[in-house]
Amino acid sequence: RCGTWLSLGTLQEMTDQGLVLHPMVVVNLADHFTRSTIQDGKDKAMGILLGCVINKALHITDAVEMHFEQSGGDFKLPFKEFEEDFELHKEAYPDNEVVGWYCTGSKPDNVHSNIQQSVTRWYATYEGKKLTKVPLFLLMNPEAKMSDEALPVQIYGSDLKAKKYKIGSDNAETVAVVHCAQEGVENQKGSKLVHHYENVHRGVAMMRARLKVLHDYVIDCKEKKVKPDIKILRQVKSICNRLPTMQTTQLNIESQTEFNDALLVAYLSSITKDSSAIGSLMQKFNQVYGSQGRSFMRYDE
Repeated sequence: RCGTWLSLGTLQEMTDQGLVLHPMVVVNLADHFTRSTIQDGKDKAMGILLGCVINKALHITDAVEMHFEQSGGDFKLPFKEFEEDFELHKEAYPDNEVVGWYCTGSKPDNVHSNIQQSVTRWYATYEGKKLTKVPLFLLMNPEAKMSDEALPVQIYGSDLKAKKYKIGSDNAETVAVVHCAQEGVENQKGSKLVHHYENVHRGVAMMRARLKVLHDYVIDCKEKKVKPDIKILRQVKSICNRLPTMQTTQLNIESQTEFNDALLVAYLSSITKDSSAIGSLMQKFNQVYGSQGRSFMRYDE
């Protein structure tokens, strides 16, 4: 449960073993950097990291941005203003505590080292609960490419030593992140049902491609083109046992039912659109012709 109080020694050992980063923190950092770049013309975004203890693991759950002042290579952080804002934040989220700070950049440099020292001095005089001996430093690389496999986020501890972390989220946070990720899809043509079946189709196609690799391997082993590996063949047999039997009456009934439901949804959607178009046409016709238009629609006996 959030807010569990432990000794500093226990917490230091705990943070070395379990450090969890929540995806909403990354979303907040990306949003902050985008606004700072477009609105303020700044090349950096900085703020304070908040977190709590859950099951003996330190979870970084939120981030609060700070409006810093820059003079050359020196940065001045308004810690007093943050403490005032954080008091209001604690009223809504009483379990959150300060665990570190964040900044943007490709890799740690002297500027980050100086800011780390400044934050560490402030953290030593901070009167709230301390979940770590020294504040953590999270660095996000805004110049990362979409082709990069790793998340462009690194967390550092004392002396800017990199720390291992895991990604974790609760159900509400997962829904929010998925909604943000699908925002671009909403503007595309087609209903949500179409996008859902497109995802299902891609998943089935991917599974079929992987099964084909296994099938080709088994055929090559049977024809003695490759030397059979008993361990791999056992794994293939285990996968085959997990796959449902395709030629069954129940599967055909479920498949036909789902197919008919999809056709029914498409049919009802078409009827709804046509009815709306007819209603709109009748409304415009009556506005133009009024009662005279209604007389035109009567058939002479």
